[in-house]
Amino acid sequence: MTSPAPAPRARLLLTGDELLRGFVQDANSGFVAAQLRELGIELDQVRVVGDDFGVISDALVEALERDEVDLVVVTGGLGPTHDDRTSEAVARALGTSLELDEAALAVVEARVRAYGRMRTPEEVATFTPGNRKQATLPAGATWADPLGTAPGYAVEAGGRVVVVLPGPPSELRHAWSGVARTPEVAAVRARVPARHERLIRFWGVPESRASQALVEVGHEDAAAARVTLCARDGELEVSVRGDDAGAVDALVAQLDGALPGSAFATDDHRSVVELVAQGLLDRDWWLATAESCTGGMLGSLVTGVPGAGNWYLGGVVSYANEAKSELLGVAPELVAEHGAVSEPVARAMAEGVRDRLSAQVGIGITGLAGPSGGTEEKPVGTVHLGIALPGATHHRQIRVPGDRETVRRRSCVIVLHELRRLLERS
Repeated sequence: MTSPAPAPRARLLLTGDELLRGFVQDANSGFVAAQLRELGIELDQVRVVGDDFGVISDALVEALERDEVDLVVVTGGLGPTHDDRTSEAVARALGTSLELDEAALAVVEARVRAYGRMRTPEEVATFTPGNRKQATLPAGATWADPLGTAPGYAVEAGGRVVVVLPGPPSELRHAWSGVARTPEVAAVRARVPARHERLIRFWGVPESRASQALVEVGHEDAAAARVTLCARDGELEVSVRGDDAGAVDALVAQLDGALPGSAFATDDHRSVVELVAQGLLDRDWWLATAESCTGGMLGSLVTGVPGAGNWYLGGVVSYANEAKSELLGVAPELVAEHGAVSEPVARAMAEGVRDRLSAQVGIGITGLAGPSGGTEEKPVGTVHLGIALPGATHHRQIRVPGDRETVRRRSCVIVLHELRRLLERS
């Protein structure tokens, strides 16, 4: 029996002195990895290099000389200044020339005119060298319409493909959507063998328990079915993929049975916010939020979902006790007796914001995010969550380990999952 062909492999090369020096944090590798996975292309390595022309070129040559690498994705270094030399490095690595693309130049010039306030020929002329630089690409490259002034592009060389994307995350994501449709990338995609992949997502299941469940059902990774675990803020994503659809489906069913009641989504990539949104829309309910320690983070997560205006009325950041009383109607004596970080106050916040904004559902979050302010009775990481639904108000106390940001973020995720579960039961 002939073994299935291996999936095409990719290498990701992130360029930029600002990444190496810690001025900017990488915001692109996760996106690129996810996009490659969707295409069925395996990412085998991520490498970060500075803006040095020779280093970029050598890294490209090394990647292209590896027999198992079919695609190299390079990010950054497409700007108009002297230190943006990625295209030059790509041309050198491929042994080809750089050529001015007149159509790309017209687009770059139009973008510059749209972004600036240039009114004189002299002002326009100052941008001309940079415009031409950004429109000068390796010979044979297929470019995509840019969001800014840096066109992303794909170029083929000896059966391998180099994709070059601008560094700013919004520009990179826009460029990828165009470059992924180029003939060069399509040729790599055509080499992707048939694979069957399923996703099952668990809430409150640690990786160690999932690993134990895999042992219990007798699973061992093989070409027929292979498992990848990814834990994030209390969620556990289990990706099962392989050449045997029956084996993949059977393993998903076995895991669901081994971890009963823990799976909250199967073959569903929607975030917990989107799942909550659907539950609210199905009931024609509106949500309102009251936040103390999370300082509006929950509202930001909620409004990050397109269409949130169809189910989210708004929120109140009531950090001070006076704000809890004046904006939400939390009785001062309740705070005095139990403290701001307490079950009664979380319940009152949830009910107060629900009633003040005329919603059906209210969420209240109050806690100690740290790093100071904790006590023996209420250590840092203590958070009280209140959820007011029609007819009943629910509460949960949690203790989240970690720094201030972790406590705040995890509290938001937990309260959303609590609301999701309540909606599923109602």
